Amino acid sequence: MKQAEKATGEGVELIEVRFDRLYVEKVQVSVKNEAGEQETSTEFVSRPIDDVDVPASIEQLKKSIEKTVLFTCMPRRQGGQFPDDEEGRIEILRQAISSGVSWINLELDIDEKISKELFSAAKEAGCSIVASLHDMEETPSSEDILEAIEDNLEAGDILKLCYQTRGHGDGLSIFEAAWKLRGVDAPSYTIMGMGIGGDWPRIHAPLLDLTIVYTTLDNDFSLPDRGLINLRDLRTAWDMLGYA
Repeated sequence: MKQAEKATGEGVELIEVRFDRLYVEKVQVSVKNEAGEQETSTEFVSRPIDDVDVPASIEQLKKSIEKTVLFTCMPRRQGGQFPDDEEGRIEILRQAISSGVSWINLELDIDEKISKELFSAAKEAGCSIVASLHDMEETPSSEDILEAIEDNLEAGDILKLCYQTRGHGDGLSIFEAAWKLRGVDAPSYTIMGMGIGGDWPRIHAPLLDLTIVYTTLDNDFSLPDRGLINLRDLRTAWDMLGYA
């Protein structure tokens, strides 16, 4: 809730609610480093699924957040925190749609029959769809990225593709694919990396005609290594580059 309040204060247009993060809790763990000194680190420990009252939690989120909400309940296979219970996760998505959320994230790898059901339910409820893919292994070639975009544009109102980037070469592949799609007829999509070089498409989103840009309120030196960029830093970059 606090993050949502901060984002609202920053004037963002859309707030992503990561519902899957309700299913983990932060635990402080004390361990010894190589020098034998005691250090404290944070680990995420899974909570039982039944610990979360889904209808009440969704309603509370809707009441507490003023801005338009994108509801996301991401599975572990795509980098999320929701436990390995796909049936339970799908039921949460159903409840979110029926509750009247404005936007919902539906992963491209959801079972085809269930995906069609959720797609139809969302459309009937007036809920817009972000169809997403998070490849946690690698970044394909720019040609393969373009093919993935072409094959999945009809899966939602906005297509979101995220790839694991392991160097600037991977970031360049993503940038090249996006560069080829820019222009008047640019599709409704966004693309980014989850590693070094992955923030390039975010920084140059206005140039690449990306429909939406994911950013963060976090502010630490590790963000570029994860392909992320702070909201204020992004706005500063856009001002410097003449995008704003």
